[in-house]
Amino acid sequence: QRLTPLVMATATESGGSASGPVHVCASFNVKSPTLPDFCEAAGRLLANARSDDGCRSFNIQREIGWARQISTQGQSLFMLAQEWSTPGELERHVKSAHSTQFDEALKDSSMLACAPNLSLFGPSLKVDDLKALAAEARAAGDQEPDPDPTAAPPAQENKSSGAAGLPPRPGRNRTGGYNLAASSASSGSRPGSATRSRGEANAKARARS
Repeated sequence: QRLTPLVMATATESGGSASGPVHVCASFNVKSPTLPDFCEAAGRLLANARSDDGCRSFNIQREIGWARQISTQGQSLFMLAQEWSTPGELERHVKSAHSTQFDEALKDSSMLACAPNLSLFGPSLKVDDLKALAAEARAAGDQEPDPDPTAAPPAQENKSSGAAGLPPRPGRNRTGGYNLAASSASSGSRPGSATRSRGEANAKARARS
């Protein structure tokens, strides 16, 4: 992956300030066999980039040994740290001949073990800037998110026969829940009919006796 178009796309599409300073951090995992060629190409880039308009700083650093280092015997991690006065001056730099030559050297000699990582940052934040960001983030967190118009409405419970799509609650009659009239009607009789039938039978028995 070439670095120049990557930087150009990020610089022109970023939502940052159109006039403020821009900080660029790019990391390169350089294959050990190509380390001499990388150092020579990076040296040429360094010598020319520091003379570009709007360049506030341009430095290349190599990872030192530590407990969680990324560098191994097979590759070395380098970081390219830059600061430019405006995004426009950064864009002109990445379009320059020396930037293009550096990219081509990386690609043509297959110097990198993986694609470079690139990040763009705004100006340094002061204490007041951090306080303002904290207040904005806290205010945004207090706002309820807008409802999703595509979300399905919640299922409404049917009081008489249980919630839609769910089995009746324990103890409920499937034909009518707690409605005794509906339950009796479903069996072909009316409420109290069994009681009246027993009373009539008892009266007839007494009459015969």
